[in-house]
Amino acid sequence: MDAPIEYVSSTKQYTERVGHEEFDWERPWKGEGEIIHVIGRDIIQHHTVFWPSMLHGADYNEPRAVMASGFVNLDGAAFSTSRNRAVWADDYLDEGFHPDLVRYYLTTTGGFQNDVDFSWEKFQERVNGELVGTLGNFAYRSLLFAARNYDGAPDVSEPRSEARGTSSHGADTSEEVRERIAEATEEFQVAVRDYSLKDLGDAALSLAGFGNEYIQRNEPWNLTGDDPERAEQVIYDCVQLAKAVAVLSAPILPDKAQTLWEQLGESGSVHDADLDACLESPPGAFGEPDELFEQIEDEGVEELNETLQESIEAAAEDESDDEQETDPEDEPMTDESDIEPIADDRISFEDFQDLDVRVGRIETVEGVEGADDLARLEVDIGVETRQIVAGIKQLHDLDALPGEKVVVVANLEKAELFGVESNGMVLAAGEEADLLTTHGDSEPGTKVR
Repeated sequence: MDAPIEYVSSTKQYTERVGHEEFDWERPWKGEGEIIHVIGRDIIQHHTVFWPSMLHGADYNEPRAVMASGFVNLDGAAFSTSRNRAVWADDYLDEGFHPDLVRYYLTTTGGFQNDVDFSWEKFQERVNGELVGTLGNFAYRSLLFAARNYDGAPDVSEPRSEARGTSSHGADTSEEVRERIAEATEEFQVAVRDYSLKDLGDAALSLAGFGNEYIQRNEPWNLTGDDPERAEQVIYDCVQLAKAVAVLSAPILPDKAQTLWEQLGESGSVHDADLDACLESPPGAFGEPDELFEQIEDEGVEELNETLQESIEAAAEDESDDEQETDPEDEPMTDESDIEPIADDRISFEDFQDLDVRVGRIETVEGVEGADDLARLEVDIGVETRQIVAGIKQLHDLDALPGEKVVVVANLEKAELFGVESNGMVLAAGEEADLLTTHGDSEPGTKVR
């Protein structure tokens, strides 16, 4: 209960540092401000039951929404830092990848509450297909054509055709494009209200996709000679679209959106722009742009996978060497304070015989959705196959467990954990959940005496 209280105390400390004029800590907690929690899904109950109850009892504002995120897996399996089965941030940056690429991948791969599976192949596919092929391609081809032919956005301020808009906001933008930008900004707003980062990112990407289709359909390069006014309108529309894409992509691609903003000749920060800026006229003059994103080649992905596999194997070898080189006589004496004392209360032999402990064999394993630590096991205990929930999700490689022998308490009362029935208990030792097994080849169902 003390941990969430630091949410309040940290805001109070911030007020003391910057002053009440800059930030008043009482406004979100006691005034008209709103509170939104962004948490991991393993602490949902704490933030939806206990913490709001404490706030309510103290007459503090309760959170308006709780966003619980999923976990990140690596190529279909859990990360394991001890086995170096991980993509480290420093290594990612050392490969020359821009932070915005992985930020885009992680925030737009699925729903915020769902697990995200990372692999170098999937990362390459998303970057090449969406960032390079759609968003980057549209921005580069549009601004390059505009810069080379008009030294920036063409001047279409005089009435030139019926397609030209009539409102003061986005007046120089054609009606089709103006309506599509307005539609994208509405999609963006809905995504924010729904706390959907994926839909928020899709609003910018789909607008860039429309821009690619629009410029390809109108072929301004074929209009410059026969219908120069129409060519200018098309390119102006594309520059306006690029500006809207910069504004809408800023939360997901903060650095690349700023680069695009500056390529458009805009001043200041794109992060200070509001949604109205999507239809505000872009500056007239700008130079030739650089491409926003670079293609990730197949050879590079192969090297990345090889490097990852080598690091995993090296970690396994180091672990094996440590086990072989350690002399039990050289190990320090275990601090008795690290081991739980033996219980003073003893049970009778008859009480022990009441336990039906059996040898089991794990058949299948899968993580329990919504639970940080829990996994659902199908365990063959000889006479039947039992479904058992165990807290081993983060402590074992689940894919490696089928076929393993375990020791099961078979006559434990059934329980329900995160909506999944557990019919038995798998025995494990210590904080690392070292699964108990048999020395020999006891068959599933053999009773432990």
